[in-house]
Amino acid sequence: KYDNDSETILAEQRYGAVNGVLAKTFTTSIKSRLDFTDKVDKILLNRVLGLPLFLLIMAGVMAFVFNGSAPFIDWIDGFFGDFVGKYVGKLVEGTPDWLSSLITDGIVGGVGGVLTFVPVMMFLYFFLAILEESGYMSRVAFLMDKLMRKMGLNGKSFVPMIIGFGCTVPAIYATRTMEDESSKKLTAAMTPFMSCSARLPVYGLFTAAFFGQKAGIIVASLYFLGIFVAVLVGLFLKNVKGFKSENKALLIELPPYRVPSLKTVLTSTWTRVSAYIKRAGSIILGIMMILWTLTYFPNNGDSNTSYIAKFGHTFAPVMKPTGFGDRWETVAAIIPSMVAKEVVVGFLSQALPLESDEEVVTEEVEETTIVQDLVFQVKELGVAVKKSVVGIVSLDMARFKMPTPEEIEEEGRGIIKATFNLWPDDKLAPVRAYSFMAFILLVVPCVTTLGAIKQEFGWKYLWKVVGIMLVVPYVASTLIFQIGKYLI
Repeated sequence: KYDNDSETILAEQRYGAVNGVLAKTFTTSIKSRLDFTDKVDKILLNRVLGLPLFLLIMAGVMAFVFNGSAPFIDWIDGFFGDFVGKYVGKLVEGTPDWLSSLITDGIVGGVGGVLTFVPVMMFLYFFLAILEESGYMSRVAFLMDKLMRKMGLNGKSFVPMIIGFGCTVPAIYATRTMEDESSKKLTAAMTPFMSCSARLPVYGLFTAAFFGQKAGIIVASLYFLGIFVAVLVGLFLKNVKGFKSENKALLIELPPYRVPSLKTVLTSTWTRVSAYIKRAGSIILGIMMILWTLTYFPNNGDSNTSYIAKFGHTFAPVMKPTGFGDRWETVAAIIPSMVAKEVVVGFLSQALPLESDEEVVTEEVEETTIVQDLVFQVKELGVAVKKSVVGIVSLDMARFKMPTPEEIEEEGRGIIKATFNLWPDDKLAPVRAYSFMAFILLVVPCVTTLGAIKQEFGWKYLWKVVGIMLVVPYVASTLIFQIGKYLI
């Protein structure tokens, strides 16, 4: 029982009123937020506009990713080529040729080539984290429900595929949420065709070398190609014994839209990028040393007569219809791509000659010190930051872009230049490059993914998936090149 003195009465009135206002404000805020969500969903989840807007959003993300990352890619390429390679080369002077090659080409060149495209992954993870935190990505499953039903699935099956854009391994494990075994198997067969982040370095390298300012559009098209092929595979397999599934309704709770937390977005981005860097510093380093051995021997550094070159030359005639089978390097790159997609760039850094003018390099070593070169690299990093910011916010999205073939020709350095020289005077070079990227997109993802599939579904199912992911990329790349060469 409360005392009815004047102070108690005034306090009750004051704080009661305040609590009432707070409760009313909170209720109004929630109602306003839900009203906003409903209004936005009427547009983004519209039957006619929903899917085109999703494609447009993803294309826009890719444009921002490549406009923002391009200056950093160029800087890291120069940093490893002009600074790290230069001084590591000085440190190993006088050592046996094989040891010098192992360190400069196998370790610095290989891992450096992989790390060159970290900026692409960083920007992609950043923008995808924004879409996830905003509540939009959960709506993609709803958008894809109608399409997935045609394969006997529902929109929930697209969730593992969305996860597959980051990494295929957790995407395979995510199929555990499916209702029945057939749905799990069908979804697991489609998921590896999603373009995981490990493929990004390959896209970054070949788009920089052959597509210039169209890099964002080309990469976006590869993401859509993966989805398209997955759908075709699903439509085919739904009538195959063991893959037929029940067409169950989709039940999913759509969260209200919210402003992404910068801390959460940055944490998510760093977690994913750091995992990639650790992978590059451990597993990829070991693989690169094995590949260096196969590329260096038996003729002490002549990659054209190496063990892996013999493999490439042997299978080149089989791969000729795909367009990129005229080069043993791209054919041989298929094998390491099945181990880990990131390794492809490092392998090409070893297999392709990184051209440089020896006289110019010698002159630079004599005239500059390590401190001067380091200061120059720091200044160039500042320039890259400025270009990246302007490239993202500028309305002229082509102002800061991947270097054009002409610019690559003038610079004459690094893995981008070496990749450009795969087909330097060939008007079909862009088609060959796109065919190769499509093959890398669609072929067996990595040994870790295969391990996850085996664990979830057994050996028999694993070999079925491997067979599909060997036939599909060959057919797709062949069609791309054979049709594309008539459109150039």
